[in-house]
Amino acid sequence: MMTPNDVFSCEYLFDELTINLCDRWESGLLLYGRAELTSAGDSYDGEFYVSAIRLDGGTRLARPSPVAKAGSFEAELFRRIASVIENDKTLAGRHAAELFACEYEQSMETDNDMFHKVKREQALEPVA
Repeated sequence: MMTPNDVFSCEYLFDELTINLCDRWESGLLLYGRAELTSAGDSYDGEFYVSAIRLDGGTRLARPSPVAKAGSFEAELFRRIASVIENDKTLAGRHAAELFACEYEQSMETDNDMFHKVKREQALEPVA
């Protein structure tokens, strides 16, 4: 069973992702890669955020901290990609939310099954 300290995450593959530039969805810049979707915490049941991105070329983009160089290209690219994936009004965002919900539910079932299996095994152990 997941404890409050456990953090669930799963990988979301994206291809031909478009980002918003100059208030338009830019189709001339298509992005391919993987985003790490991480649970937002107990207070935000079922919600996630993008914690890391790896583009297909191998570039890894880490989630910028609030005090990081706000103007760096990598930080801005991360923010723009994450904003599409975290937005349930975009196709990619809906797909990411569906994937996250399914993976999260399966992990909870697996954790519960393992918890009950351990309890059964403990009950069957001979008392010394």
